[in-house]
This record gives sequence, structure tokens and C-alpha cells, in this order.
Amino acid sequence: MAKEMDKQAYNIKTGHPFPMGVTRETDGVNISVQAPETAEVKLLVYENRGYTKRKLIAELLFPETGRTGKLICMKVEGLPQEFAYNFQIGGRIVTDSYARYILGREQFGKPAKQENCALCYRDAFDWEGDRPLALAMEDTILYRLHVRGFTKHASSEVKARGTFAGVKEKIPYLRELGITMLELLPAYEFDELPMSHPQSLPEEQQPSARINYWGYGNAFYFAPKASYSEKKEAYTELKELVKELHRNGIELCMEFYFVPGTRKDFILECLRYWVMEYHIDGFHVNADVAPMQLIAEDPLLSSTKLFGTWWGDTEPAGHEREKKHLAEFHDGFMVDARRFIKGDEDLLQSLLHRMNLNPCGHSVVNYIANHDSLTLHDSVTYEKKHNEKNGENNRDGNPYNYSWNCGEEGETRRKKVVERREKQVRNALMLVFLSQGVPMLLAGDEFGRTKGGNSNAWCQDNEISWINWKLSQSRAALLAFTKALIAFRREHRIFHMPEQLKYMDYGKNGYPDVSYHGSRAWYPDLDAYSRHVGIMYCGEYAKYAQAEPESFYYVALNSHWEEHTLALPNLPKGKSWYELVSTETCKDGFLQEKRLLDNQKEYPVSPRSCAILVGM
Repeated sequence: MAKEMDKQAYNIKTGHPFPMGVTRETDGVNISVQAPETAEVKLLVYENRGYTKRKLIAELLFPETGRTGKLICMKVEGLPQEFAYNFQIGGRIVTDSYARYILGREQFGKPAKQENCALCYRDAFDWEGDRPLALAMEDTILYRLHVRGFTKHASSEVKARGTFAGVKEKIPYLRELGITMLELLPAYEFDELPMSHPQSLPEEQQPSARINYWGYGNAFYFAPKASYSEKKEAYTELKELVKELHRNGIELCMEFYFVPGTRKDFILECLRYWVMEYHIDGFHVNADVAPMQLIAEDPLLSSTKLFGTWWGDTEPAGHEREKKHLAEFHDGFMVDARRFIKGDEDLLQSLLHRMNLNPCGHSVVNYIANHDSLTLHDSVTYEKKHNEKNGENNRDGNPYNYSWNCGEEGETRRKKVVERREKQVRNALMLVFLSQGVPMLLAGDEFGRTKGGNSNAWCQDNEISWINWKLSQSRAALLAFTKALIAFRREHRIFHMPEQLKYMDYGKNGYPDVSYHGSRAWYPDLDAYSRHVGIMYCGEYAKYAQAEPESFYYVALNSHWEEHTLALPNLPKGKSWYELVSTETCKDGFLQEKRLLDNQKEYPVSPRSCAILVGM
């Protein structure tokens, strides 16, 4: 059965069909692959890792006795501790779709010198007792990044730029920012080259290089991306990142884009593998292909955070509610929040719904910018997308990004425009971090990252997509404001409750958990033309989330270009209203000392601004 090119004796025994792929066991290597029932199947074993020229040392024929349906398997004794391999199915050489590492892809954006080849390796990684953290969903602060783009820019000042190790070097920064979970855009072995050019473009306009920078497309879903490692293999470097994140109380979520036609059982096997092998804390999957209900109900993933466009009716049966681990992830909040901030009519009720949305069976993710939209800074700097460098005559990407340039298109030094933009960014961050769902921050938005107005930088492996860390110094005030806002949310349970606030006085203390107010207390102005509202939170209700009772908080919102006065509800005897922060006057965080309001009945909200008051 074996073509012994290296004179090595291989003992082929009966294998088992699951798990599929190549699995090292105590009594040999089990190999299972899907193949047509009439096709002859061989394991091709290579002498080395195949960085240069691959030398075939063995062709091992799968015995027909190992065939069950469309699966064929065998167990082999005598294989090296580490070896490169492919399958030959009929007359075609095929790379294992369950491969745990792919050779020859160590350089990002460079064509492979040889065909794909999988690697079977012996993993000796010491997790030192590490396990997924399983933090509560309502305590999550999500931070979304591209592994390469996060530290590839020279300004990142890390040794291992553009890699898993580079992200690891930034953990102290992430911890100081207040992040509890990173989400990585696809970091498994995807095809970034070649990408076809638009046939509609004349030859002289064809871009010189178009790569799949984001990573959506065909992939080897069980293998970490080799080019995202520096000196070590990606499987080791990623595990080191996960372990160090966990040591710092930060979880790791990975986004998986499964191409149409991917088998449902394959998807489940993949997610389970990453939890068991890499201690991954969460997954973001595309609902148009992934079996969402099966994933939601899988017992092994019951403590893994799962993000998707929708989850259906996921409210648990019975009286005892389970810990949330599902969350909707879509642009709903972003669209309503951006439209409200720029002053569109008839958005107030929709925004209030989004801010309080926190269903029983699942949570929601709230963000103001994503990788496939304008960045937060660009959403107040550009009214039109500027995707010309993508090579499609600016026809690609969403034609409308619900943005407002604050009076001038593009970057400017005009002081009034710059100040207006800075305040609008602070307003946007307030909406995200004061809403009940899971807040998500796009990497770099905390210090005004820009992509030059490009809303669809899928093919830009350059400074358009790479984060310029110099902005963290030139826009230090915004960074300080973001840190303070994240810390405020984390410190006050009433802004991140495990269940949705009910607008009711179920605590029997004379106040509902949340209430809305307008020019008269308890009577919000919710007409189509209204752009201002006051939201009062009764901190006493934090006790229903097993936290200490808190003070009263009043969030004042005004997206109108004129000042509006909001009525303040009467507080219990002995308590008064104080101002903590206003985006009109506070540029780098909260007031050092809370300011007692002279007027305890009304609060004037400046044009296009937000504020937080505390009643104590």
C-alpha cells in the first residue's frame, strides 16, 4: 500500500472517520478525508516543510476497507513527528480542508511559490491552566481590529508589526483603554491573492495590485493565518496572544466568513475546534450561511459569545433565564445614531429604542463605525465616500454613509469646523457607551483614525487601512475622553444591565428604572421634529443585577442646532443634581469636580451636545 521512497516502513491500520483531517494519536496518525466513492485516494507525504522544493517521500494508499459513504480513513504508524502532506484524490492533488497549518503562505500579499501544502505538527504548547474567560455579556466592551492593520504602521512602535505578536505588544494599551474583548477580522488562512480586476475598467485604469485585505472568501478555516506571525509559527503565536489576553482579563473573538455551500457540520466542527484548541472566547459568523440555530443550541458553545446578524426567537423556556451568550451584530444602531447626530428629523423614538434594546434571549451590539463604513472621524469629515483608490471609479461601497462633514468636505484647519467635528465625535461615543447593548469600538476610533473618506477599503493593504498611532498623541484629548467614558460605563451597572430596563416602578421607590423627559418632566417631546430628550436612570435598580444601589443619572441629548431646555425631575429629599460631563465644554473627559446646578428644575442643553448629570 505504501510507495516507500525513503525506505521507511509504514504500518497502515484501520482508522476512524471522525475527527476528519489528520489527527495524531498515541498509536499513530489517524487520517480521514471526503472523496467520491469510486476515487482512489492517497496520502502524499513530503520530506520537509516545503519552503523551497518539496520532496515526495511516500504515497500511502487508503485501504478500501476504510471507506464509509463518502468518507475514507486509515491510521498510519511510522510517520515523522512533523511532516508536510496533501491528498491525491483520483488524479487531482487536494489540500486538506481540515488542515491546521498551511505552508508557503508566510508573506502577506505575495504569491505562493508552490501549491498549497498542509503541515502535521506535534503541538507542545503549555497553556499553564488557561481557559476561556466566559465574562458576562453585559460587561463586554468590544474592540474590533484587523491583525495586520492594527500594528503594521511604523508609528505603532512594536517589534512585530502586523502580527499576532504585535497585537500582544499592545495589550497594556488595550487594558488601559478598558477593553474586555477583542474581535479579529478573519485571522484564519484565507486567500488574499489573486483577486480579479473589474472587467469594466480600461487597461490603463487597472490597479497594479488588488488583494483581499479583509479576508472574506475561500479559506482554510482550521488554520491560523501564517503571515500574521513574526518568527514563530502562527499556531504558537496566536496561542501566546490568547493566553496573554486572558491574563489581562481580555477575551478574544474571531470573525468567520463561511462561503456559500459550506457544510453545516463543517462549520460546527470548526467553531468547536477553535474553542478547544485555541481557547477562543467568541465567534462572529455570517448568518446567511452558518446554521445559526444549531450554533446557538450547541452545548459545547453554550458559554462562548456568539455574534451574528440575527438569532431568531432565542428567549429561553422556563422561569430560570440562562446567561446570555448570543448577540445581534448589524448596522441598525449605527444608522439611527448617525442620522440623529447629524440632525435628521423623526429619529428620536428610533434612537431611544436602540439605546434601551436588550432582549431576554440575546443582546445587541451597538457601534457607530465598522470596517466597511466610514470611520468615526471620517463620518464627521466627509459627506461623500472617497473610494477612488479602490480602482472602481468610486462606484463601490455603500453610496450613503449617513455622514455630515460639519461644513466643509475633507480635512481642514478651520477652527470652528474642527471644534464642531470634535464635539460630534464625542456625542457619538456618548450614544454608544450609554446604551444598554454591547458597545463596540472600531480600532483607532478612540483617537480619530481616518481612512481618507474610504468606506470600502477591502483591497487597501497600505496606510489607508493601517492605523496611524501618531494620532493618539495629536488627538490625545479624544483618547482621554474615550477612556473616561468607558470607565464610567464599567463603574455604573445601571448602564449595562443583564436585562432590558422596563420603564416601570417595580422597585416600589417612586421612580421607574428609566424614564424620558422633555420641556416638562415626565413628558418627553417625541414628535417628528424633536431632536432633544432627557433620559433619567434610577440607580436603585442596579440591585436587581446583584450590584450596589447607585445614584440617579440624567442623560441630556440635543442634536438640534439650537439650544433647548430640558426639565429635571424632582429627586428624593436631600439629593441634588450635579453636572458630570458635557460634550460642549469637556474635551478630554469628565469634570474633575462635579458641578452643582444653580437651577435644580431645568437644564439648558447646548446645540448639538450631550451631557450626563448625577442626582445625589
